[in-house]
Amino acid sequence: MSRKQPRQRSYCPTGPVPLSAGDARAGGGLRAQEEHFRLALESGEIGTWEWDLKTGRMYWSAQMFRNMGVDDAPPADLFDALLKGVHPNDRGAAEAAFGRCRARSGPMRVEVRLAKPADEPHWIVFLGNVVADAAGVPVRALGITIDSTRRRRIEDAAAAALRDSERQLRELNERLEQRAEERARELAASRAQIQAIFDNSPDWLTLFRATPDGRFVYEDLNRATQQAYGLAYDQVVGRTVEEILGQEQARLPLRLMRACIATGGNQRYVARRTFAGKTRTIDVMFVRVPRKEGDDPLIMATARDITEHEATEEQLRQSHKMEALGQLTGGVAHDFNNLLTAIVGNLELMGSSLPPGSTVIRYLEAAQRAAANGARLTEQLLAFSRRQHLAPRSIDLNAIVAGMQELLIRTIGGAVRVQAMLAPELWRAMIDPTQIEVAILNLAINARDAMPLGGTLTIETCNLPPDAPSVPPEMAGEACIRLSVRDTGTGMSEEVLRSAIEPFFTTKEPGKGSGLGLSQVYGMARQSDGALHIESRLGAGTAVHLYLPRANPESADAGASNGHLSQSVANGRILVVDDDSAVRDVTAGMLRQSGYGVAEAESGEAALAALARGEVYDLLVVDIVMPGLTGTEMVRCARERWPGLRVLYVTGYTQSTAPDSIIGDDLVIKKPFRLAALTAAVVAALQRRNPAEGDNVRVLAHRR
Repeated sequence: MSRKQPRQRSYCPTGPVPLSAGDARAGGGLRAQEEHFRLALESGEIGTWEWDLKTGRMYWSAQMFRNMGVDDAPPADLFDALLKGVHPNDRGAAEAAFGRCRARSGPMRVEVRLAKPADEPHWIVFLGNVVADAAGVPVRALGITIDSTRRRRIEDAAAAALRDSERQLRELNERLEQRAEERARELAASRAQIQAIFDNSPDWLTLFRATPDGRFVYEDLNRATQQAYGLAYDQVVGRTVEEILGQEQARLPLRLMRACIATGGNQRYVARRTFAGKTRTIDVMFVRVPRKEGDDPLIMATARDITEHEATEEQLRQSHKMEALGQLTGGVAHDFNNLLTAIVGNLELMGSSLPPGSTVIRYLEAAQRAAANGARLTEQLLAFSRRQHLAPRSIDLNAIVAGMQELLIRTIGGAVRVQAMLAPELWRAMIDPTQIEVAILNLAINARDAMPLGGTLTIETCNLPPDAPSVPPEMAGEACIRLSVRDTGTGMSEEVLRSAIEPFFTTKEPGKGSGLGLSQVYGMARQSDGALHIESRLGAGTAVHLYLPRANPESADAGASNGHLSQSVANGRILVVDDDSAVRDVTAGMLRQSGYGVAEAESGEAALAALARGEVYDLLVVDIVMPGLTGTEMVRCARERWPGLRVLYVTGYTQSTAPDSIIGDDLVIKKPFRLAALTAAVVAALQRRNPAEGDNVRVLAHRR
């Protein structure tokens, strides 16, 4: 194919396109979704590509250039650049593989090694699909690239480990063969040496003899195997595999041992097996032992108990799953908060324009209540994903529990007895008081539902010093306070317990529960640098333990405000910066209704440009999460030139693209917000003073 093609672009540029009002709103949401998708791909280092098979031209995303190690300036022929990037030893095979993709439609997978002389081998895999036209001729291929270096290294390491294991087995076989040749002369000594090898091995070593009638008989076994079987040596040797393992458990090893005899090749399997009343996961390998001609064939079995290793790989898999779910729910909740902000704000603006007593107001209030329910739902999602805004302070947990007892009694009904076992001189905990109250209420409701015939709900508190054996690893050896909610209900099976904190998981019938209660409590605990553990058995009730960080004994109870903020509406100019047009419009409308002069900017770049033109603002209301220049990045750039700028951040969650330290002392208002909350936040932000404010006022006055 010809490689002299016109210069290609790596991706299509984006820019402002004139749209109708309706298209702008729809397009804004679509662009936000597309940007969200692009960020997700880049965070996973997933490149995208497209190949026009008619012209031979390829198109790469920016991440694709990074994956290939090619400069962002696109070369004239990206397919040629692709081949040049492949290791010289693999280039012919790669070109042939891509050539086959041109000849047929359907799924494609090509893995190549990149040429990086000064680096270790680097691998990427092309995954995609070849699309044919109506005549069945392939015309286009498109897909993604994923860095597969780590997987290749793991496979190489695994192969090396397997080779090492086989080498050890070969060495053992050689020693066994040598001992067998000397057995006639040195039977006693050989037996002692072989037995020493067996007895000193932590693995289960077993020697089987294949009889002429097709049976496999135990010839020898080490102490580790005897302990696993729960049988003495003489109870095993001379008996068949079926007699020791039983017909069902013997079926797979017999089949593999016959294959080992027939082919001479090693055979391996992993399975759950029950020995001496204990069920374990074992990794077994069969190796044929060389023998003198005419003797019965021998099979050496090496088995290793991998139960603990398997369990470790499993709460790792669970941990990864929970993290992925957290990222998903956090992203959904953030986007949903943007929608709710537009809904809540427009409903409030609409209501303010209606005459008092209008029948429409009743419908608007119902819509506001529904939107508030949606906001609570996103709070639960953000709690699970550990992205909701918390206001932790030093609190007395005993006082919180005592103050909730009447509420709990009313909530869970008279069939359940509520009792509190509160530790005297309980340390103060560092936690958001509102969130811990919601957590206790959620746990109490779950306990009530688990006791349909009544029972006892017990709430306990206690201090745990750093060296207490019950301090969980998540607390990193720090002192903590444990809050436990116990019930005498039906309990949970192991399967239910494994999924109990996953969002939307519920054992209740439809309409009886959202499946977000425990996940919200878990998210709140983890975001508060705490932990959550559950103990439960079917028929024996459930105990949910919350481990909360201890507050600094010298920290003051921040229950009261440090000063009185004026709620009067002041004059001033405000710049609203938000990439979501619906949120930007409603925020600006609410501020104008409050009497402020308002200008709007659709991006951080546009806001900096407005400031650079000399436009003067008393406050910037800035969304944290924006494509391109984020809100925190824009503010940092602006304050390098105008240090005294006042800023009010707006966000769907606070842990977005920047740590809290970047936000610093600036106020944050969470979406969705009502007019009163926005006005109060603006007044508070305008009253905050910056050490550099004096210089900033002089600069702004000069620019006027």
